[in-house]
Amino acid sequence: MASTGGSGASAAQYDVFLSFRGPDTRNNFTDFLYRSMVGQGIFAYRDSEELHAGDRIDDLLRAVDNSKICIPVFSRGYASSPWCLRELARMMELYESTRKPEILPIFFDVSASDVKLKTELYVKDLDKYEQRAGGDSKEQWEAALRKVGQIGGWEVQGKP
Repeated sequence: MASTGGSGASAAQYDVFLSFRGPDTRNNFTDFLYRSMVGQGIFAYRDSEELHAGDRIDDLLRAVDNSKICIPVFSRGYASSPWCLRELARMMELYESTRKPEILPIFFDVSASDVKLKTELYVKDLDKYEQRAGGDSKEQWEAALRKVGQIGGWEVQGKP
């Protein structure tokens, strides 16, 4: 189930889409960010609970499509989630074709080098997907990570 907040936007349009790995940041950084945005009247989308088998990625991708800004919150476990990687791939696909949505990355206890696959942190997770999801998905996800790592963002290191 999705959680949205704020006012002034239609049900089909979000100011911000938050992409994050739930166990890493849901109950701390991302929750604070979400509540701060909603408190300022920003209509934000975040999934309200962990996604389960059988849930539809289509709903998340539609929310990405209908957002003005996407904020991927890169954390240590972000690349271990195929849901997060699919969201990111969709963001980058849209951005490259239309320059929308605007993408504002946050590097939470990771660096842009990790996201650009210059360290082993995300590489080891992606290697697992080649065996499970096939090479096409892995290549698309790698390309999206490398490209988004080139976008200027904010580093949040060692802060609760």
